[in-house]
Amino acid sequence: MQFEITIEGPLPDIDLLYNELKIFSAKMGKSPVWDMENRQRGKIIITEKEKYLDDTLQHLSHIMTKAENRSASETKFDIRVRNLACSEPPTGSDQFITPFNPVPEITIRPWTPSMAGLSDNKTIVLDPKDAFGTGKHPTTRLCLKLFAQMAKDRSYHQRLSNSRLLDLGCGSGILAIAAVKMGVQRALGVEIDPHSVKAAKQNVLLNGLSQKIEIRKGSWEAVHERYDVIMANLVTSVMLMIGKRMPEYLTDQGMAIVSGFGETQAEEMKIFFEKKGLKIRRQLNLKKWSAFLISKNL
Repeated sequence: MQFEITIEGPLPDIDLLYNELKIFSAKMGKSPVWDMENRQRGKIIITEKEKYLDDTLQHLSHIMTKAENRSASETKFDIRVRNLACSEPPTGSDQFITPFNPVPEITIRPWTPSMAGLSDNKTIVLDPKDAFGTGKHPTTRLCLKLFAQMAKDRSYHQRLSNSRLLDLGCGSGILAIAAVKMGVQRALGVEIDPHSVKAAKQNVLLNGLSQKIEIRKGSWEAVHERYDVIMANLVTSVMLMIGKRMPEYLTDQGMAIVSGFGETQAEEMKIFFEKKGLKIRRQLNLKKWSAFLISKNL
């Protein structure tokens, strides 16, 4: 199976990075291209086979970090892997034709053109199209379970009702939508993949939450304030690249829910977050995947 890795950043830095990556990999079939919405930014697209994906992402992370450290413009690259989780069923498949409960508090109903709008706080209408996030993948379910536990915990419940949430790498928008359904006041989802941005905006509209949830294309550069809750379900190599900035965007009393890594990588991720001044409050595991509830270690 083929996977698409997209790296975005300021166009001059993307050009320089591309020349370095050509030495690393001859598999890049596409030269840097403009972002059609912002001609000052560019992107590099790499295709990779599944069995080489983890090694490729680790090498890319190393090269990108070195390039960021050398840059005089404080460049930060964004990276996105599309269609990474082969176990995530697509819309219309026989695995995504009936309602299901990723957690007891939420029912996900696959959208159809004839479906009337739903207004209750326990049902999400979802049409993920090209975006990652139907709710069936274990990492998505782990994030939802940790958030549901927070929502029921008396020590967090009142804070959540007045809180703002950031869904980093929001995919279909499922985590932001579920969080608002379970009590968050407002949410922002950011996503660098344009197909996912379009799908997430459509899902927010289908659930009648356009007044509470905003979807923006981008990564940290699209986030302009700190948040009470951050949710990030990202592949490990991407988390190691962009997760290091999480403390900057988390309020002093804020919490973060992170997943996308396996049980065998949990210790590595724990060390990574602790070095960034974050404390692991809770860990859940499901089908060899893991998720953390973390906070600032004040």
